[in-house]
Amino acid sequence: MQIGFEPKIVFLCPLCHKDVEMIYSRTEGWIADHGGCLNFSVMRKPPTIGENEFRTPLVFIDLESDFAIREAVEGLRSLVSEEEDLSKRSKIEAGIKRLESKIGFAEKRIPELLDVIKGGTFGLRIVSGRSAGALVWRGVEKFVGISYGNVQNEEEGLMLTSQEEETKGFILKWIHYWDGPKLVGKKAFPQPDL
Repeated sequence: MQIGFEPKIVFLCPLCHKDVEMIYSRTEGWIADHGGCLNFSVMRKPPTIGENEFRTPLVFIDLESDFAIREAVEGLRSLVSEEEDLSKRSKIEAGIKRLESKIGFAEKRIPELLDVIKGGTFGLRIVSGRSAGALVWRGVEKFVGISYGNVQNEEEGLMLTSQEEETKGFILKWIHYWDGPKLVGKKAFPQPDL
């Protein structure tokens, strides 16, 4: 990076049609301040299986499951109990309330997010929780889905289909991944570089 050069990606949010500016930070990676609508990630390195590399969109919409939100809230609650500075404590509590308001959001947004990823410009990054999730995007002719992280069932970790209903089912499966008991198994695919 050069001095004075600030790498950024600017695009219109596919839902609210307002400008989204993602700026690269050495400490936090790609971040965007687009509160109250959608969160985004940048896919720096496409996922691979063996030697095969998938072509993906650059920007992914983040969709957190209710389990992932509760997991984040639990972590913030432990920070609140340890924080002595009242101003920092109130900021953390405001963050908890903002996160809790997102519970139930993921499943309601599936139809409109499926329409967005159909265009191929954006992908969908499903955060299931406990360092597990899935990526879904539209390839040249088909929808592609691939799991990442601490996944316990490799057979369910890959999808290639032209059917929207099958894609919706894959998204729902990963939104509710931790809702039931899981078999102990091997990790499927490594965490993507975001």
